[in-house]
This record gives sequence, structure tokens and C-alpha cells, in this order.
Amino acid sequence: MTTARRVNTGLYRLVRLGSTVQAGNVIPQYDLPDVPNVDKSLVTSIDRNDFAPRVGFAYSPLASSRLVIRCGYGIFYSGGSSGPFNNGIQSPPSYIVRTRVASAIDNPFFDVPSPDQFPTFIEGATLTGVFFDRHTSTPYFHQYNLSTQYGLGEDLLFEVAYVSTRGLNLPRLIALNQAWLASPQHPIVNEVTGAVITTNTPQNAQLRAPFQGVSTVNFSQAQGTAQSNYNSLQVSLSRRVSKGLQFLGSYTFSRSIDNASGRDEFDFSTILGNQLNNRANRGLSDFDRTHRFVLSYLWELPEPPFARRSTATRLLFSNWQLAGVMAAMSGRPIDIVDPGTGSLYGLNNGVSPLARPNWAPGVNRSAAFSNVPSGYFFNPFVFVRPVVSPGQTIPSSNGAAIANALGTDIGNVGRNVLRGPNQNNIEFRAEVFYLLNHVNLSNPISDLNAVSSTGSFDPASGRIVNPGDFGRITSTSNNPRFLQFAIKFNY
Repeated sequence: MTTARRVNTGLYRLVRLGSTVQAGNVIPQYDLPDVPNVDKSLVTSIDRNDFAPRVGFAYSPLASSRLVIRCGYGIFYSGGSSGPFNNGIQSPPSYIVRTRVASAIDNPFFDVPSPDQFPTFIEGATLTGVFFDRHTSTPYFHQYNLSTQYGLGEDLLFEVAYVSTRGLNLPRLIALNQAWLASPQHPIVNEVTGAVITTNTPQNAQLRAPFQGVSTVNFSQAQGTAQSNYNSLQVSLSRRVSKGLQFLGSYTFSRSIDNASGRDEFDFSTILGNQLNNRANRGLSDFDRTHRFVLSYLWELPEPPFARRSTATRLLFSNWQLAGVMAAMSGRPIDIVDPGTGSLYGLNNGVSPLARPNWAPGVNRSAAFSNVPSGYFFNPFVFVRPVVSPGQTIPSSNGAAIANALGTDIGNVGRNVLRGPNQNNIEFRAEVFYLLNHVNLSNPISDLNAVSSTGSFDPASGRIVNPGDFGRITSTSNNPRFLQFAIKFNY
């Protein structure tokens, strides 16, 4: 890694370009004589206090025992993810990644150094990849609940519960080389070149970054700095098998808020907005469903009187059951993103979004579902690319910095500010699926990159001229209705 020193802001600044270090217990084959050795420990925050207590009680105040009150609390630790380690193996200096454009058909691959030349530091190369934060601690959760159960007769049970979870030290990816903003009152000194920077342009964003020789977009650190809160009211009514009928109906009213939700197989999520502000990405969890109702049932159909008249009628009309599951829930949150935004911070790469757009002047969240053009799920014109003209104050700087060239801010639209289509489905286990043939729509396209590819922006103001597919729903989340029949003989 690059040799660095800590500054008052808690970030790091580069001392000299091209400096690397190696593990103190490196095997002799890869022990480079000119590279300093550091502590052999990969993780410095080794947890020795992972105490996970559990406590609970149940109390029945009535002589009939129909009423039961339960309460419980516990701390639960997660085993963590192998994602950062897997990504680290594929990052320099252990691995080489390079893109070759317009390569010859007869020789499409680039030249790679021989294995005995690794690790090799390439002077002038830009460091990219995902790297592990040595200070990461074990993720853990506080879980607590309070429930009341009441027996309604011999076969019915009614339950009301409050269930909550608080998550800490959760994983997320931070593009921690986001450029700082400069001003004459607060200049940035590039410690490699010694240049004093007082202006902010997309072109000098890399020079204003905490690390030199490191990508401002494609360099991420896997940290354990995310938090989450889940609170829910859960109500259920269940009937055990009686007179051939059983069912379970449950309703959940909940809210889940976090500043990073796992989006891949390693549960690490890239955050958007100000990478150096822990609360900038706080919002509804990607999986949040405010309302969810599920009804499952099994009914043993009565045998008709004529079923015993013959063996054939007994086989055809006896022992039939009707079972099904019905689910209805709120839609998933929609995160409006813009890969072309954040150029004044060096966050725009046009592919992977690290920022969001602005609300158009004079509108807010409620306007997104007003005057919606035909064929769109939300009104795309309420969003605008956060263009900052030369000489204007950069809004996210709170008046502390101005743009010295045309660029884009990180936007003021929050995370997951819209809600997608509601989801509902009825499934009969009599092998009839999607009985009502109701179309469950996927969330609309919320990436402003769709405007760049299928529509157009006004380059001066950032307003959307033609939204293209941005805001449209172009796919469904379920299959059409189909029927399936089966006969099962037990003998």
C-alpha cells in the first residue's frame, strides 16, 4: 500500500508516490529487499469481547392460561463475509487487471509479466480495486421483541408482537479517495507535486484527492461502518387443524432503515453520495416493505354423499384438499441514481453510479407521482442533473467552495426516496399458479444513465429534455398464469 500519514480530518494524505509495503511474515520467495516490512497482522481490531448474552421470559397472568406475554433480548454476531479477502486476492500487487481496446483479432490479449516478477509496482499506474479495512470489527445485532398471545377458543390463537433489530459494524464499500473541495481560505496542498490548489474543476479532481496515484472512482475500501434499524408491528391469527380446516394469516407493518444494504453475494454494498459522510446514504433499506400480508390455508374438502357408491367414485371424489397461499405487500424502494454526476468530486465514471441527481427547482418527492407522462411510472422531469456553472457555489459545500469550471455536484435526492409498484399474488397448491394472471411490475428504470443512452439532457442546465427509458417500467417480476395437474397414488 501507499505510505501515508494521518491528518486532522481523519483521512490520509500521500507522502510520496510509488511507495509500497509488504507483510512482515512474507515468504522469502516474495520478500522484496527494497520494500519495508510491516506488522504481519492483517486485521488490527481483533475482537476478544464478542459477548452474546440472551435473556427472555414468558408470563401467563390468567388462571385459564389463555393469555401469555413473552419478551426477549439477545446479541447475535455474524460470521462476516469472504468478499474483501476474495477481492484483495484479485487486486494489485497479487493480480493484474488491464483493459485493451480495439485489440487485434490475431492477438487479443495484453502482455502479462511472468509469475516470478510479482509483486511489481508499475510507476505511474492508477491503483484500483477493493481493499480490506484493517480496523473492521465483527458485525453484530441487538434483537429484542415483546409479544402477547391470546387463545380464542380451543383452535384459534391471536398474537400481537413488536420486533426490532439494531445492526452495527455492518459491511459496506466506501470510495474513500473522493476528492476534497478547495477554496482560497482552505487550500489543498498536493504532497506529491507541492502544488497549492484553490480551485475546483472536474479536471483537477484527481489532484485534490486524498491519495495520489489512486482512482477516485474505482478504488473502494471494504469497511464495517454501516448501521441498520428495523422496527415492526406483527399481527397474526392462526387456526390449528379442526373440522378439516387450518390457516395462518399474518400482517406486518415495518420500517427498515440503514446506510448500506447488501447487493451481491458477499453482502457488500457500494454507497452513493458523499462517501466521507456516514449519514449521507441513510435511507430506507433496499428490501423494505412497509406492509406485508400473507394468508396460507388448507381445507380438507367434505366427501360428497355419492362418493361411497363405488370404488371408482371413492377414488375420484374422496380425500381432496384445497390449499393456497396469498401474499400482498408494498413495493420495493426505488433509488434514483446518476453515474454521470459528481464530477467535481471525481465520482463520475459513466458506468457505476456513486451519486444521485437533484430535485428539479420547486418540486419535492410528492411531485414524482404528479403529472406522470403516459407510459411512465413516475414523472422523470422532477429530476435534474446537478450541473454547477463556473463561479457558482457548489451546493453540497454549504457555501464553502465554488466551481471554477462547468461540473456536477453529488445531488440532493436522498436514497430510496420513491416506492415501486405493490406486489400481490394468489397461488393455489392445486397446481394453479398466478390464478388471477395479475401482472406484478418490476421497479421502473431509476438510473439517469438511461437518459444519456435513450434520451437527452440540456448540457447547460442539466434538465431532462427527453427522458428516454428513465422512469419507465420495462419488465415484470412474475410469470403469466399457468396450470399444472398431478395425480398421486399412495399404496
